Amino acid sequence: MIQGLDHIQLAMPPGGEPRARAFYGELLGLREIPKPPELAKRGGLWFELPDGRGLHLGVEEPFVPAKKAHPAFRVLTLDLLAERLSQAKAPVKWSHEVPDVRRFHGEDPFGNRLEFQEHPSEHKLTEDEVLAVLYALEKEEVTIPTAQRLRAEEAPSGGVPFVCSNGWCFVIFSDAFEWDYILRVTAPDGRWLEFADMMGEPGQPSPMPRLADYRPPAQIGLDVWGLLGESEEVGEARRVR
Repeated sequence: MIQGLDHIQLAMPPGGEPRARAFYGELLGLREIPKPPELAKRGGLWFELPDGRGLHLGVEEPFVPAKKAHPAFRVLTLDLLAERLSQAKAPVKWSHEVPDVRRFHGEDPFGNRLEFQEHPSEHKLTEDEVLAVLYALEKEEVTIPTAQRLRAEEAPSGGVPFVCSNGWCFVIFSDAFEWDYILRVTAPDGRWLEFADMMGEPGQPSPMPRLADYRPPAQIGLDVWGLLGESEEVGEARRVR
């Protein structure tokens, strides 16, 4: 009887191998594996997922992209992948219908629908771990690419994603281009924190007051995040209250 899933197959048009390698191999980071010689004559590519299962792309003519049927890939750091796809001008459409699952839909270069989802680790980050990264950003020991800072300066109010040079992902709530608060932070190993974790239960003291109250100094906000930070006067009032 059935024991599990061995591979999934998507269709692609003739001659699409270079685009498939650029997207699935370079952008998504999947390892290409050789097709058996007889199958290689038909064109197409095989990739291996990290869990050992396969992703096969077979040539179909006439080609019609799959707009409804789709594979769903599990991702360790979803914000990092969303940023990579956005930089490559690939579509990213977030979806919030499934409780406790962060996910978005996209397309491969041929128009096939894809889903990417993140199941957060049971182990959450500590306040000190996140603050250590924030302070490292202030000291420029960790950096944020210039392109992300420029996009933040143009982004409307709401969550703005930042992917740091050390692989950490911050989603900052920006109100009128001001650094307001951390919506979410994810470490490269999949551990995470959300705003609700930092604030705690309504009416109760914050379990992570230093993190809940953190705002970068004004110049750091501009230089590092591309957002207005906290003035010296406001920061001093916050520290002594």
